Amino acid sequence: MKTKMFVILTALLLAVALITGCSGGPATSALPTSAAPATSAANSTDKPAQGEGETPAPLEPVTLTVMGNVGSTKYMENGIMEDPVALYIRENTGVSIDLTMLPDSGDSRDKLNAMIAANDLPDLFCLNGGEAQFNNLVNAKLIAPLDDLVAQYAPNLNSDNDALAMIEGLRLEAPDGLLYKIGMNKGYWDSSAMGPQRGYYIRWDLYKQLGYPAVTTSLELCDVLAQMQALEPTNKSGQKTFAAAAWNNGIADSIIWPQGIMMGYAHGPNSVLMVNIDTKEIATTSPLKDKTSPLWESLKWSNKLNQLGAFDPDSFTQTYQNYMDKCTAGQYMMGVLTWSAGSANTTFITEGTPEKQLICLPSSLFGWDKVSLFDNMVKGERHWAIAATCKTPERAVGLLDFMSTFEFSRIAHNGLEGTNWTLVDGVATPKPEYIGLDEDQTLENSMTTGARTFRLFTGYASATVNPADNQSVDLLSDARPLTDMHKDFINHYGKTTMNEVYMEGMKTYTNSTLLNWGTLPEELKTYEANLKDYLNQGYVACILAKDDATFTQEQDKFIAGLDAYKLDEIFKTYYDNAMKSAEQTKAIYDLLDK
Repeated sequence: MKTKMFVILTALLLAVALITGCSGGPATSALPTSAAPATSAANSTDKPAQGEGETPAPLEPVTLTVMGNVGSTKYMENGIMEDPVALYIRENTGVSIDLTMLPDSGDSRDKLNAMIAANDLPDLFCLNGGEAQFNNLVNAKLIAPLDDLVAQYAPNLNSDNDALAMIEGLRLEAPDGLLYKIGMNKGYWDSSAMGPQRGYYIRWDLYKQLGYPAVTTSLELCDVLAQMQALEPTNKSGQKTFAAAAWNNGIADSIIWPQGIMMGYAHGPNSVLMVNIDTKEIATTSPLKDKTSPLWESLKWSNKLNQLGAFDPDSFTQTYQNYMDKCTAGQYMMGVLTWSAGSANTTFITEGTPEKQLICLPSSLFGWDKVSLFDNMVKGERHWAIAATCKTPERAVGLLDFMSTFEFSRIAHNGLEGTNWTLVDGVATPKPEYIGLDEDQTLENSMTTGARTFRLFTGYASATVNPADNQSVDLLSDARPLTDMHKDFINHYGKTTMNEVYMEGMKTYTNSTLLNWGTLPEELKTYEANLKDYLNQGYVACILAKDDATFTQEQDKFIAGLDAYKLDEIFKTYYDNAMKSAEQTKAIYDLLDK
């Protein structure tokens, strides 16, 4: 995907003045009028009955059973979907969606795995169990190969380079090199905190109150965060505040790699490998053993905060939801997740203190020259498969094809034209009453208009820019007004937009890394499974070290213990697998650059 940049504007009217018009709707896939299944074997050469240039015949109605988290987190009703967007899908594809909502929760994987074991799968479902689940489905022939079906019944996918890159990327994941999944939510998610996908989101109002102290290293930031905590020791509800935190078994996700992303690195399986997002090169030494890696810098950062008494002691026992609740309640001076920062900022505004805002520091402040301002989900965030038992696999592919376009993505995020948005002089423009809805109002709007109901079951994530009109598919991404603190942030760095601050001095600000790590041999899988527990225990011991000398001792002990888990062999296997696929991934990068 070419880097299609969008600028966060200070007023919606300015956006209207600058942006060109919206394109038409997605193509309706050429599908047979009969509800009987088309030939779905991988060697099929049958073509649709419709001739080139002919008007598509009306599609015979069909109902598909669909299982997954399709969108609104509180849209938990099962059965035939009847909201306005679902009816629009039915009108254009002939497909009624019989939904089983499977939210992103711990027991959802167990539920799908039980259905796999019983070979009782819905027609179309979202995978949620990683590599092992996928390989099980392929090896047991429980999901249909999609290569010929996509070639015949997916005109939109076949005319979109981003989609073709997704397809090639997902073929690399299959043990036999065939296509079994379609990736949805490609591109970029919107950052409600208006900044990089992950990073140092600090309380800018308190930073300003301290006089914008100089910060050039992550350890210097620790001292500033502790000073912030001293300025505001409790939140509005009287709950104790902390500089930062983690959650149980989530140190890599909450501490290590958000900071790694600030430094311009992505990570491989279980933090065993590290990738430069600019050069796409894999570091030749595991970050677990390299004391200069982002992994160790972030652990040292956490340890210093803990030594200062500013790191939440619940970090090693609390759940992810506990962490998010505390973020939302304003108990942390710094967050590393864009959505946690956005939740806190929304709370501050709701509580009548809009001057309190978490804003991400720029990577250039620390001397780093690359950052994931935009995290391009090349293969899609969510992968959908068609059960081998589906009687109409061509209709399931046609449904995915219809929903994969930029045009439908706008509808999925905002509802049908005329509900929450209209065309003003050819420009897609959200209605004023649609901007700034709180959580309850957003849910009510979703149930009425269908907006956001399919936001996790569409081609492109919210902030992805439609090249036809240079607007984000989610119109709210371009309509968010800046708070006074965000304006102060921009002025402090002498720029005119948030993105200009973050792009300053960067070699790259988009992460499109795509590597095929392959699969470990059976003799190494057990070692890797045990390694996960060892890493978490070691991270905790390092963070809790009482002083710098003890930290160094724990660090040396941690690194020495890695050999018992055959880290070098695991590293080499993943590294060699990625190198073998380098030529294939280069072809995918070429597609993205067209």
